[in-house]
Amino acid sequence: MANGIPELRRRKETDRRLSFGIYLVIILILVGLMIAIAASMGIYWANQMPSRAQYPFGLHPYFRPPSYFDPWLPPYLAGWIIAVVAIGIALSIVNWWYQWQLYSRRNDHIERAKRLKMSLSRWLRGKHQIDLADWTSSDMQLSLREQLRSTGFFVLWVIFSYVFGLVGFILTLVCWYWLTLDYAIHERGELEFFRRVSGKLKEKGISFDPEILHPLIPRNMALYIVLMIIPGVNIVWGIWWCYVLFRDPNLHFETHEHWEFQLEKITGEPGPSVMTESPLQILKRRYARGEITKEDFERMKKDLSAG
Repeated sequence: MANGIPELRRRKETDRRLSFGIYLVIILILVGLMIAIAASMGIYWANQMPSRAQYPFGLHPYFRPPSYFDPWLPPYLAGWIIAVVAIGIALSIVNWWYQWQLYSRRNDHIERAKRLKMSLSRWLRGKHQIDLADWTSSDMQLSLREQLRSTGFFVLWVIFSYVFGLVGFILTLVCWYWLTLDYAIHERGELEFFRRVSGKLKEKGISFDPEILHPLIPRNMALYIVLMIIPGVNIVWGIWWCYVLFRDPNLHFETHEHWEFQLEKITGEPGPSVMTESPLQILKRRYARGEITKEDFERMKKDLSAG
């Protein structure tokens, strides 16, 4: 029976995992196709031009109009243009679809996490007379970082990226800055909250482990931005930063599973309806991927068996 914390059931809906590997492979395939088409155009023109040895004294065909018209030229040109445009459109769609997923899941997760804390506070007060009223975060930086990021801003980002490249680049830095720093500060605030919850539950004889096995790495955002401005370096660094945008949220969602599995046991609230793995299966998966040590695995396995 549900106990008034519906946010626990929405974890799979908001905490969407995204694969940087899949994104990168798709982008590389499309770019490779575009390069192959450009190379085929170059080979075609090279084959159409006679060698210089054939014109030792005359004007080379490179510098005078051709004496004949190739009937295959129009369809070849049309095919190349259509292919390049189609691949360019596909490249844009894939890129912006992933950027939107990164942008929107940040909003979805943080909004759910804020409601989760409020619902949990009400449940603790009603079920165990635990009052978290003394926990009122006055961290202004946390409040700013957990604000909803506007869909309109994302639309402007897309538009300016095509009509005014410099402004689009600046908006890219702004959005990537948000997507990197917001998660780190958000996780710091949640850790503080769950440590307080753990202390209150301990007074009631209820065990809750708030500690994070793999906290998000602090990022030097000034360095990230400076390296994105340096020509040449920014290409390689942009790929790394894009990887971070995928990795950090995925890692934070793993942390949320650690907290929320415990909350499901404590509250009796059912987990996500689409979840097909049991807590023990997920624990085994995390151990197999090297995310937790053998000691952590055995301790958590014992806690799950006790529950």
